Parts: sequence; structure tokens; C-alpha cells
Amino acid sequence: MKYFFSVLFFFFFLSCENDVIGVDDLLDNPLDENQVDYDVPAFVFYPSLFDVSLGQSFQTQIYAMGVENLRGVNVLIEYDETKLSLQNLNNGSLADGINPLFFTDTDTPGRIEISSVYMSADSGSVDGNLKIAELIFSTISIGSSTIDFMNESEMLDPDDNLIEIKGFAQGVVNAL
Repeated sequence: MKYFFSVLFFFFFLSCENDVIGVDDLLDNPLDENQVDYDVPAFVFYPSLFDVSLGQSFQTQIYAMGVENLRGVNVLIEYDETKLSLQNLNNGSLADGINPLFFTDTDTPGRIEISSVYMSADSGSVDGNLKIAELIFSTISIGSSTIDFMNESEMLDPDDNLIEIKGFAQGVVNAL
């Protein structure tokens, strides 16, 4: 029995080693404001780079990053409709609840408009990194294309004042 506890203690001692291998690979979150090359507040796609086969579907999420005192957004997106087809669009976490204020317009080919409003009895606004929506596309022709935020996109505070957007990250799709 003494031998068993000695071996157990030895393995416990080895497991307490302080040297952590591969930490740099763990600290590469593209939504971490310290890891990106755009100013905040910003609109970003996550993930932002796609290598997909022709006809394959992929999903990206739209985030408002580094916002303070946010009440609502109006997001305008452009994409090449000869290379990509929008399959589905889902609500993110900004407009939660039983009756979320989340509206979309996809009637114009190659353009998406999303309006989302935060409503809560606890607070009139939110801060941080917030998922606005999820987009599902499929590729319809081979080649490279982008998904871009239009400059007319807006972030608003509870008093309906514009919040200056300092960055727009682009999505890149490579259809093989």
C-alpha cells in the first residue's frame, strides 16, 4: 500500500509542473480586441476567412465589437451574388426575448439589411461584444469574393444618437 501512495504522489508531483506548452495557440481568439487590427467599436464577421468547395454551405456570425451603451444596430452588408447565395439568416443575441425586435431585408440581390434592437426591463443598453446575427451562404461559382459591411451601417445609443463605428472587418470566401 505504501508503494501505491508513493507512485500516486510521484504522478501528482509531475502533474503540477508549471511549464505550459502551446499557450500561444490558445490565445488566438479573433474576437479578442487585443488580437485584432481594427479599432472598436466595430462590426466584424466571425469567422472571417472561408476556404470552401463549390456548392458547399458555410456560416458566419456578425458581431458588434467593443461597444458601450448600445441600444440598436442597422447593419448593411454587400456580397457578390454571382459567387455567393444567402441561404439563411438568424437572429443573434442582441435582440433576445419572447418578442425580439429583429428585422431583415434581403430583397435586393447581393445586399442584406439587418435591424436589431436591445430591449430589457433591467437596462436601456448593453456593452461588450455582441452577436447580431448568423448568416449562412453557399458558393455558386469558383473564385474569391468578399462579404463587406457598408459604410451606412449604424450603431445607436438609447437616445437614438449615432455611435461612431471605427472599424469594419471584411469576410473573405475562397470557393474551390
